[in-house]
Amino acid sequence: MEMMIDGEGEAIVFFDLETTFQDRVLLEFGAIFVCPRRLIELDSYSTLIRPADPSFLDTFSGHHGITSADLASAPLFSQVADDIYQILNGRIWAGHNIKEFDCPLIKEAFTEIGWRAPRCRQLIDSLPLLTEWFGRRAGNMKLSSLSAYFRFEEQPHRSLPDVRMNLEVLKHCGAVLFLESIFPQVLQSSWISPEEVSSTFAIPYDGNPRIIHIMHNDIDLKLHCSRLKVQLGIRKTDDANRRLTFVVGASSRLREVLDKCDILVEQWYKDRGGDSEWLPVVNRKYQSVRLRLKSGVDGNTVHWRTQIERYHYESSTFQRVESSNFDSAELASLFNPGTYVDAFFSLETFDYMEKVGIGLVADKLIILHQ
Repeated sequence: MEMMIDGEGEAIVFFDLETTFQDRVLLEFGAIFVCPRRLIELDSYSTLIRPADPSFLDTFSGHHGITSADLASAPLFSQVADDIYQILNGRIWAGHNIKEFDCPLIKEAFTEIGWRAPRCRQLIDSLPLLTEWFGRRAGNMKLSSLSAYFRFEEQPHRSLPDVRMNLEVLKHCGAVLFLESIFPQVLQSSWISPEEVSSTFAIPYDGNPRIIHIMHNDIDLKLHCSRLKVQLGIRKTDDANRRLTFVVGASSRLREVLDKCDILVEQWYKDRGGDSEWLPVVNRKYQSVRLRLKSGVDGNTVHWRTQIERYHYESSTFQRVESSNFDSAELASLFNPGTYVDAFFSLETFDYMEKVGIGLVADKLIILHQ
């Protein structure tokens, strides 16, 4: 199955597995070939898979519309392994949570029949990708939650419908992020000014009491502040997270909002037996806050993932700052003390090394150049 598109590169293989809930017995494999430049489906493949254990069907009561009769007439994995191998091996793989779920299961299935497992040329896992870039606008960011967020029609929870939904979710998220990057003041309505904040409340993320969401009007609180003055420039913190941070002055209203969030989340931890040291988000001595850039580590090099732009007043133009062109030292030259920035940032709680608090994570920064 050669899927090369003239002038448009090799197709991406989106795939998904259906398994039983508890023991993760493989029941179905589905995949689509997608043109990387036009994001359209070129071809598809799906097959039910009969478990090798003959006694499995005796107790199988059905799963997402798959019946024991369906599986009784389905091929064994060994009978479709060559097709699946040809679809996957050496290609670009994509899917939702495939790194943690589908990829290990594929490897296990091939190992059980004595075959070498297929390998991907590159892996695109939309769960961490969208969580980082799209944020948690759809709650737990499961595919079903993202589908509900975009009000897609409900689809059968099967391999082929799921991969097609995965592709549509990526298209929609990409379109939203593209428009927000062009018209931030108009479309980035997820971010509100401190003056717009009325009341807030806290809920745990997906039942995990160590990760708290600060909510405003039933969505995650995200703030947009204009003309924050840089007090201390970029600093690289050499802890386990390798953070890039800088300090800005905070208006009285911003301090007021963050103080209330501090009280809210600190009380949440204490009510649940937390005894770690609480670190206030506002530095009272300097009336300032610390903003952290989203970043990743490649070997010994820290790359930022926050969207950074420079705004030039004379030409009224924006210039994107690409992370590939700067290391942290060069990045520091953009955030000299006295520089003003517009900041779009999220509030994320942390519980690390017996210290607890709220971190301000910059989603987007606009450096204002006179």
